[in-house]
Amino acid sequence: MLVVFLTTPTLLTGQAIKWKETCLTTSEFDNRYASYSPDGKWIVFETNRDANWEIYVMDSQGKNLRRLTKDKADDRRPSWHPNGRKILFESNRDSAYAIYEMRIRSLKVKKMVDAPVGAQLVFASYGPQGQGIGAALKISDEESNIVMYRTKYPQLETLIKNGKRNTYPRFSPNGDEVLYFSRQDTENVDDEIYVFNMKTKQNRRLTHWPTHNFCPAWSADGTQVVYVTSMEEVRPELYIMDDTGGNPTRITYNKDGDTLPNWHPSEEKILFTGYRGGSFQICELYIHERPSK
Repeated sequence: MLVVFLTTPTLLTGQAIKWKETCLTTSEFDNRYASYSPDGKWIVFETNRDANWEIYVMDSQGKNLRRLTKDKADDRRPSWHPNGRKILFESNRDSAYAIYEMRIRSLKVKKMVDAPVGAQLVFASYGPQGQGIGAALKISDEESNIVMYRTKYPQLETLIKNGKRNTYPRFSPNGDEVLYFSRQDTENVDDEIYVFNMKTKQNRRLTHWPTHNFCPAWSADGTQVVYVTSMEEVRPELYIMDDTGGNPTRITYNKDGDTLPNWHPSEEKILFTGYRGGSFQICELYIHERPSK
């Protein structure tokens, strides 16, 4: 298990917060797209250690590894149901990518949503009560829409559609807002982070950075957002900002890229995918030392 210490200056005090980074996987294969279970005890992720992409779980210490999917097709991008007993994932096991649901205990799988012909459904995640599923409907590399599938009314509802690339929807803890990243204001060139209010249907832009801001995720209380920003030579690093877009603070300084962050449901920890030693690994970041007041 690899442990490193990172020092990040805060914007408010100029002092440093010390973060501790631990790599939970160290294999020669790629391990990506990790998230904590709702109780924080388990981690689900995708890996290509079986010659194709499959879904695994491990405990929060990186031990007790268990394979969930066993299919010749690629099974990718898992996310937890709020009750912790089910996961969503994407798979092309029926020739085209669709969204599937698996029960963790029985490993029983059922297809939840098919994409329209010629399109793909990607980056799916449950709403807070598990009654809805948000996803990106990919039309092409230049165009994708944010859609929602409500389990009581099995049809796709379009939330964001503007002819540009909009992707990676993530519901706020109370379900009122949806984070996503988009190229709607950048001539489809660079990605910026937005939040869409489900009640008012209003859209707010949170980031303004001349390269890319992407893969946002809410903190457990909904007051902060962790996200990824492309740095020198397009090397991605992790940042945290307020839910209004204020106080952006860089929290990783690694020579290789960091991406796909997710908050712990109850602790000040962030799970992410780091490029370490020639492959992608699941890493964890938490505050080791705060500045004195």
